[in-house]
Amino acid sequence: MTQQLLSWDAHAGSWQPIANEQPIPARRAQVPCDVPVEVTARVEWATDGVQLVETVVWAWSGRTVLVELHDTRRQTIGVWLPAGDVRRR
Repeated sequence: MTQQLLSWDAHAGSWQPIANEQPIPARRAQVPCDVPVEVTARVEWATDGVQLVETVVWAWSGRTVLVELHDTRRQTIGVWLPAGDVRRR
């Protein structure tokens, strides 16, 4: 099996903002989860619309949570979302 090595911006043409993304909280305000919590997250893509994603929460801060998001439309693998857009599975 051959694995293709891509540059960090190989999917830059497909990147798009997430409309319901929250600002990253100050580091001292972030509380990490001891174990990842399985959730369904509502992600509002700027172009593609709403998508429900089964994922995990890694941290929280006030009314925002950090969910893992592996998607070629996103440059990073995490996004802070409002707690109301995230439900435990």
